[in-house]
Amino acid sequence: MDRRLSTIASQIENGLGLADVGTDHGFLPVHLARHGYTGNLYASDINEGPLQTAIDNAAHAGVSDRIKFLLCDGLRLCPPEEVDTIVIAGMGGDMICRILDEAEWCMSGKYKLILQPMTKQDILRYWLVNNGFEICRELIAEDAGVLYQILTVRFGGETRLTDGELFTGKYELSEDKTLYVRLLREQHRRFGKAVHEMSSGDKCPKYKLHLFEELLGQLTEMREQYDTDK
Repeated sequence: MDRRLSTIASQIENGLGLADVGTDHGFLPVHLARHGYTGNLYASDINEGPLQTAIDNAAHAGVSDRIKFLLCDGLRLCPPEEVDTIVIAGMGGDMICRILDEAEWCMSGKYKLILQPMTKQDILRYWLVNNGFEICRELIAEDAGVLYQILTVRFGGETRLTDGELFTGKYELSEDKTLYVRLLREQHRRFGKAVHEMSSGDKCPKYKLHLFEELLGQLTEMREQYDTDK
């Protein structure tokens, strides 16, 4: 597995069962089945091709009997009573929001959710904190120079985030402060460039420029607080 999936796997404890949503090649459930995970394992994907690849990989690894494969959208065919951990990784944050919104049974403190949005991390965090979820831990995995944000969340708590933290997560919850600062720098550069381009033209609405300037100001304050090598 790559470093992104290995980091996700490191957050999984043996338990009742796990659902891997958008399993693609099935690398995560195959890894768990081969390395001592004894609970139920469900691997779901909306597309037949990737799911068949996962089935083939499980057969090649000799763990076909340990994994139940589901051809479905999100968690629609996953039995809630047979899992206590849900992994949704490798898709946009808006898609993760939709999957969770359609599976109301996830809104229970029974379930540990491990979420890895590829894009729109701010939208995911905003949805989580406004729908009763607590963000318990933030991890960042670096693979081939790309930083992947991994959230461990559970329903029933509270997390307060500034607008800037919607894009980076909270410094206090981040396990690797060095990678957090790298992520913060990336976001600061991103919004600095956006503000420069908006202010240079005459087509951007003033309210949008103002919002981006406020966000850039927050990211600047965060860098002043956490980035000691700036």
